[in-house]
Amino acid sequence: MNARVKLIVLSLLVLYLGLLFGGIRTFRADQGLVFFALLGVVLSRIGIPLQFGRLTMGFVAHIAAALALPPATAGAVGALGYLGTGGFNPWKEAFNRAQLGLAAFLASTANQVAGPLAGGTVYFLTNLGALTLLGVGLGKPPASLWSENFRAFLPSYLGLFPVSLLASALYHRPLVTPWGGLDTAIALFPVVYVYFLWVHQVRLANAVRNIVEASVRYLEAKDTYTAYHSERVAAIARDIALEMGLSPDQTRAVELGARLHDIGKVKVPDPVLKKEGGLSKEEWGAIAKHPLYGVELLKPLESFLGEVFPVVLYHHERWDGRGYPEGKAGYEIPLTARIVAVADAYEAMTSDRPYRRAKSPEEALKEIQDLAGTQFDPRVVEAFTRVWERNPAWKTKTEYLKTTLA
Repeated sequence: MNARVKLIVLSLLVLYLGLLFGGIRTFRADQGLVFFALLGVVLSRIGIPLQFGRLTMGFVAHIAAALALPPATAGAVGALGYLGTGGFNPWKEAFNRAQLGLAAFLASTANQVAGPLAGGTVYFLTNLGALTLLGVGLGKPPASLWSENFRAFLPSYLGLFPVSLLASALYHRPLVTPWGGLDTAIALFPVVYVYFLWVHQVRLANAVRNIVEASVRYLEAKDTYTAYHSERVAAIARDIALEMGLSPDQTRAVELGARLHDIGKVKVPDPVLKKEGGLSKEEWGAIAKHPLYGVELLKPLESFLGEVFPVVLYHHERWDGRGYPEGKAGYEIPLTARIVAVADAYEAMTSDRPYRRAKSPEEALKEIQDLAGTQFDPRVVEAFTRVWERNPAWKTKTEYLKTTLA
C-alpha cells in the first residue's frame, strides 16, 4: 500500500476517533449498540463487488442505527458492525471501520440537527467521499469512480433509506412484536430482495463483459495480425477522450466501442481478411461492410451496448465525407467515432501488417497531423498530439505489449 493511501487511512482514523472522543457524552453501552452492531455484521456479509472493494448491505443497519441512537453510539455501531472478507489487512480494516464509523457518527449528528433525511444524505455522502478519496490515492479518476462504482447503486441507496427509517422507528415503537429489535429485523427483509436484484445486475454486467472479451479474442484468433490491436486502440482512444474532457459515460463508450470496433470482421471471409496483396473491388466491398456486420452482430446486446453502436458503425467515416459506410462528414460523425478513428489509424500505422512494415511513432504522428481536416477531426488530432507528447505506454507497440503482458 502506497504512502498516500496510508496517509488517507490515518487521517480518516484520527478524524473518526477525535469526533468519537469529543462526543463521548452521548455514548450508550446498551442493547441498542449490541443489536445494531450485530445486525451490521450480518448484513456486511452480503455484498456486491465493485471496481475496487465491495459494497455491502451493512449500510442499511448503520443508517438505522444513526437514526435511532445518539452520535457516539451510532459511530461505534458503524465501526463494530462490519465483518470483512478476504483475509485480514490492518490498513484495509482501519479504513473500513473509520469510514463506516465516521459516516454513522455524522449521520446521527445530522439527524439530531435537521432530521432523518439529512442523516441519510450525510451518511451516503460521507461514504462516497471517503471511498472516492481512497480511489484517488490509488490513482483512479474521481469521476470514473463515481460512474463505475456508485451512481449505478444510488437508486438502491434511495430505495432502502425508507427501510432504514422504518427500522429505526420500529426499534423504539414496535408494532408487531413486544421487542423493537424483532420488528426491526422484520422490516429489513426487503434488504435480502434488493441484494438478489444487485446480484442479478452484476451477473448481467459480467456476462456482457465476458461476451465482449470472448468476441475480441475470437477475432484475434481469426486474424493474428490484429492481436492486441483492439486493446491498444482502446487505450489510445480512452486517453484522447479523457484529454478532451468527455464525461465518464462517453469515455466508457469510447473505450468499449474501440474494443469492439472491428468485431464485424468475423463475418469477412478468411481469404479476404488475410490476403497479403491488393484487394479486388469485390474484396474491398466485403471489408468495407465490417462496420455494418459489427452492428448486426451486437444487436442482441443493444440494451447493454447501445452507446457503442455509433463507434462500431462510424469509425471509418472521414471528416471530409469520403469514408464509409454512410459517407458522413464533419460533425455529422459522432465524436466517439471520430476519436476511435484517430486511435485506430495510429495503431494500424505503428503495427506490422502482411503488406508493409510498421511506421515509427514519429512518422505516424506526422501523417495523422497532415490528415487533420481531411480524414480526421482537427480537435481530436490536437488532443491526440498532446497525449502522444506525454510518452504514454501505447506510443510504441513493443512497449505497450511489454506493459500489458507483464
